[in-house]
Amino acid sequence: MHRFREEGNEFLQKVFAIDETWIRDFEPELKSQSSEWRGKGFLRPKKFKRAQSNVKQMIFAYDCKGVITTDRAPSGTTVTAAYYRQFLQKLRRKTHANRPDLLENGVLILHDNTRPHRGKDVRELLGG
Repeated sequence: MHRFREEGNEFLQKVFAIDETWIRDFEPELKSQSSEWRGKGFLRPKKFKRAQSNVKQMIFAYDCKGVITTDRAPSGTTVTAAYYRQFLQKLRRKTHANRPDLLENGVLILHDNTRPHRGKDVRELLGG
């Protein structure tokens, strides 16, 4: 808050937020979503039982102007410190190509405190 009070919007323009989400190729309907009104004597349509798809993890980085890059972890892959470091290197290349002014002014990375984000590989890359 102190830096925001001093720098204002310039401070916010230096922030990259990085987050993860779980995605599925198919999400089954809830019973209430597929219900329909039927009059007396009408049978309900048969529905096939479908299973949820494999879960995949997507990592994305964005700033005040929008999404900078995304990465979809291959199915069955765990996001480790080494994997996250590769993502950060990809983010640096994308930023250098598309928004070089951000790297010149210094970037602040906002991410949660999960184990891959605190790994030795990541700390070395970020200089901390």
